[in-house]
Amino acid sequence: MVKIKEMPFKAKYEFCINGAKALEVFGFPLVKERLGDGKLDELKSILQKQSRVIPEDASYEEKYEIAYSNWLRNWQSAYNLVRSELGESGTEEFVRRAVNYWEKQFPRAALYMMNFVRAISPQTAFRTFGKQFAYQWQAYMDFSVPEFSGKRIVLSVPHCKTLDYEGCEDTCTVACQKLIPLWLKEQFKIKMALEPVEKSCTVTFTPI
Repeated sequence: MVKIKEMPFKAKYEFCINGAKALEVFGFPLVKERLGDGKLDELKSILQKQSRVIPEDASYEEKYEIAYSNWLRNWQSAYNLVRSELGESGTEEFVRRAVNYWEKQFPRAALYMMNFVRAISPQTAFRTFGKQFAYQWQAYMDFSVPEFSGKRIVLSVPHCKTLDYEGCEDTCTVACQKLIPLWLKEQFKIKMALEPVEKSCTVTFTPI
């Protein structure tokens, strides 16, 4: 079993806060452009009502749990609105805009360096990616790493945290099975494959 640097709750909390802000950057404009100001106001009202206040004096673990819940439910509510009003074309655009947003967040210098390393040693570049991704993935859920090499990385998720939230199943079918794999394929030339079994999952990464 491979050991990955542990992500502290403060970093997990900040990750979720940034995820919520991402929705405002790519999701709100989509709703406004395709559905108008009225539907955008409706969405903002839904998000405000369902979001829990994060106490300033709470521990970072407590802040993380609340921020995680807010982030997950808000993304799901935005996706639900787009799907109900715009159908398949709307959900495809939702995914596309999310991927475009994430691609812009990765520093160009870091991407250039990764491509440079890949040209010299593809396996080294893949392992570097794996360490960074596995570190950040801890903000989503707990997992172990039974396999880690320059050609294949496997994450074993015994219990998917997102599926504990009723009505948020699309996090798996849309985010994990469509959005994230598309982003990794386009920006990093990495293939991501999932094998979900009830609330557990095996996630495999291989270089393209």
